[in-house]
Amino acid sequence: MAEHGQPPIAPPLPQRFADFGPLLQNQVNTMHIHIVLVSDQVLPNLIPALMERPDRVVLVATPAMSTKGMTARLARLLRREGIDVAIREQAPDAGLSRIQDYALDLAAWLEGEHPDARITLNATGGTKLMALGFIEIFRGQGRILYTDTAHRCIEVLPDGKGQTAPPIPMNDVLDVPTYLAAQGFVFERAASDAADWREGAATRKRATKYLGQNATALGGFIGALNRLADLALEPLPGSREERLTHPEQTLDQPPRGDWSKALGQLLQAGLIDWREGSPAIAFTSVEAALYLRGGWLEEYAWHIVKDAGIKNAGIGDVRLGVEGHWGNSPTSTNEFDVLATHNNQLLFIECKTLRFQGGNDNEIAYKVDSLGDAARGLFGATWLLSARQPTQVLQDRAKQARIGLIGPDQLPRLKEVVQQWMEPNP
Repeated sequence: MAEHGQPPIAPPLPQRFADFGPLLQNQVNTMHIHIVLVSDQVLPNLIPALMERPDRVVLVATPAMSTKGMTARLARLLRREGIDVAIREQAPDAGLSRIQDYALDLAAWLEGEHPDARITLNATGGTKLMALGFIEIFRGQGRILYTDTAHRCIEVLPDGKGQTAPPIPMNDVLDVPTYLAAQGFVFERAASDAADWREGAATRKRATKYLGQNATALGGFIGALNRLADLALEPLPGSREERLTHPEQTLDQPPRGDWSKALGQLLQAGLIDWREGSPAIAFTSVEAALYLRGGWLEEYAWHIVKDAGIKNAGIGDVRLGVEGHWGNSPTSTNEFDVLATHNNQLLFIECKTLRFQGGNDNEIAYKVDSLGDAARGLFGATWLLSARQPTQVLQDRAKQARIGLIGPDQLPRLKEVVQQWMEPNP
């Protein structure tokens, strides 16, 4: 049975409609309906609807898709954007004649309900046979789209007269929370959303960039600082938080050369109290100790991604310290170090400042691979940033899992790597 919400107020004519020619602009006051074949992949169905914002989206789903929750997830996302949704849940996924009969019945229903409506069929989802059956019935009755997410465009299939249109470049319509929601993840918070955190990150930016740009020379220093910061902190009972109980710590020997320069940067940023030449340091706050225990690498990635977006096409969204849960596990919290969306693809960056060995390397790679795969789906990228030289085990495991492994020698050119990821696929 169809389910309807209150139709939204029609938005003004978007510039993107110019891609479809004068005829579409002349019909701007006509009701626009998208027909979407629901599948396991929500994003190819969601993106065109968010780009065009039709008056109504008709979700055509098999009972299996509704049982898996894909229909409800897509409907929830569309309604959250103010788009009216109708649901048809008993579509067949086998038997071409049955599929075509169902599509004919749907076409007749739409003609009766909205005789003057413009129809757009998104043929990306469903089974291959469903897509073929619906294309045969709706060709000549409206546009037929196919979402080519890998190449970041929308293909317009030939109409009933054999006329074709050029691919439509994708608009950047997905921020991090929406992308995650499409994958079944409930976004709760991100540390970088807080104004006081962003203010602190700006204060620390010079020190952050210094550590990232000099990670190779500072390998031993980073390890030593990580260890001292860990000694300075202890868990707060009954909480996931930590408290600073032993702020005063001592390096194994007086710092010289690169170590001394790095401590000077941290002193200027207000992260430590330190007297030049002394092995004694004192962490100035819980936040400072957490930052120097490894948080600086996450901030480095966050700054670099943001900087890359400012001077290029523009990262759609960048978040640090993302927390939430998968829809089927509401009591289990998952965390992501850095997430970014650009051209409707997700970049997941995990950051490590400790040196791991053997089995730990395998565990880290497995965790990053599984979490990244679940969050980004078929598209986007997963990277592992390591401030310490990766072991051969980690290199081999990352290569096998197609995780981009970025070690300390590559951190200075991380911005170039981000910019390459932002470029459309050939």
